[in-house]
Amino acid sequence: MAASNVPVSAGSKSYVLYKAETTYGTAATPDTHFGLDTEFNNNIKNNMKPNRGFKGSTSGGRDVSKYTAGKVDLGFSVTFDMNTDAWMKYVLGTATGTVYTGADLPESLTIAHSIDNVATDRDEIYSGCVVETCNIKGAEGEPVTCTLDFKAADLNYDSTLTANTALADFAPYTFSESTFELPNATVIPNIVNDFDITIQNNWTMHYGPSRKAVYATPGERSYSVKLSTKYVDDGLLNKALGGTGIAADTPTQNATFEMVLTRPDNATFTFLFGISPIDSYSLSAKLNESIGENIELMCSSLTATKA
Repeated sequence: MAASNVPVSAGSKSYVLYKAETTYGTAATPDTHFGLDTEFNNNIKNNMKPNRGFKGSTSGGRDVSKYTAGKVDLGFSVTFDMNTDAWMKYVLGTATGTVYTGADLPESLTIAHSIDNVATDRDEIYSGCVVETCNIKGAEGEPVTCTLDFKAADLNYDSTLTANTALADFAPYTFSESTFELPNATVIPNIVNDFDITIQNNWTMHYGPSRKAVYATPGERSYSVKLSTKYVDDGLLNKALGGTGIAADTPTQNATFEMVLTRPDNATFTFLFGISPIDSYSLSAKLNESIGENIELMCSSLTATKA
């Protein structure tokens, strides 16, 4: 009896790899894991348009006569526990050793999502991939995780799997040794319970006379940082106000915000943001619970350094 495909579990029977492209949309051969990958999700939208017209002898009018295919919106996300840093180059754009800074045009990637089944394997090859959003999170007692949302130009199926490669032999960065300074060299006195960093690249996909994208250009880059804390002193409130009351001109324009993550092998990943005013502040006081203060920073730039 011939073997047939069966439902398979993600992770034990699937993997995700990436590789930088030399030319946008020209597939490279993926060979690197993002980290300890935990989730992959994709979405294909054909943007079908129903065509209706005046009634004919057999059809028309209220019912659909034909369908026209629109531009293909192709996107997917990869979530992983952060134990490496090389992927940051494709979020920000420039890598000098392990120092990552913003560039006008980050490189595109080819990404393989490979599923090892019993009879027929599936290799999904995404090309012309650009990082639309990077979301990095950490919370008490948890590893630091990252989700990268991609826009892509093309998707091709193959039944021959991209060769898998070894995982990086590092444990993930953890929240437990994180430090938070606003501005840098000034430790936030509050107890930080969790953080959430979002980097947005705002790519525009260009199609021309094609259903699939033929090029991509980045728009404005934005950075935001959310911190959930337990109130200890008045520093965050005063910075949000711009003093002891609402400032006539502006809240405090913090020169920098610095966050340092640490791996169990004592490697560090430092996020040094540029001018970082508090855009929103909130306080939560509930009976018999610790008083909480939450802030969201808007940040002007970012240099990320692995040491």
